[in-house]
Amino acid sequence: METDTAALSAREHLDRLRAELAERGWESEIRGTRENPYLRVANPSDPGLNGMVAARGDLFRWTWGPVLGPIRDASVAADVIVTVLREVGP
Repeated sequence: METDTAALSAREHLDRLRAELAERGWESEIRGTRENPYLRVANPSDPGLNGMVAARGDLFRWTWGPVLGPIRDASVAADVIVTVLREVGP
């Protein structure tokens, strides 16, 4: 899902990522303050597998720092989130 991202706010970027995750059946919710929003994402099969994502500068990042992908393409970040928060079989 590529888009022109120059004029979008962090919350709008997170909403694009939320929509991308929803298309994949993943639950997420924008939380935080207006100045410092983040997206809480949970694995739909195991809500204990969850993480928080921020939109900082031109990147999506886990709130603890590692980069997930460029904000211009929410699908890249969604791919990483789904991979990291996946269930691991027996």
